[in-house]
Amino acid sequence: PVMIFANWRGFSGGSRDMSGEILKFGSMIVDALREYEHPIYIYFPPFGELRGGSWVVVDPTINEEKMTMFSDPEARGGILEPAGIVEIKFRLADQLKAMHRIDPQLLALDTELEGTDDTDKTSQEDIKEQIAAREELLKPVYLQA
Repeated sequence: PVMIFANWRGFSGGSRDMSGEILKFGSMIVDALREYEHPIYIYFPPFGELRGGSWVVVDPTINEEKMTMFSDPEARGGILEPAGIVEIKFRLADQLKAMHRIDPQLLALDTELEGTDDTDKTSQEDIKEQIAAREELLKPVYLQA
């Protein structure tokens, strides 16, 4: 049998990985695992990480009959590298829509704003300031970083 202790960073596909032939060697590992006829055990050790393209190399669907995956509860993994996760953007307009849909305080302020008389500009401005302040307070919660 083969025992793989998976604690790998991903293959980014960037120029550095291409010049180092990282993708080429990763695909060679996949080919070998696909054809291997004995048990293959993949283990994520405590505090180990499996990130990015390295998931492809140890994905049990490569050889479903022979590959088995185990993980320590303290191990971590994800498709994206941390740098890639930071780049995911939740656009401001979408953040604001979500805030106004979910946050009870903003829902109440929206209802209050709708209920104000169009001639009461002072009250409307005050509510809009409260809404803007609440949105600013919530922005860090709605970022995916």
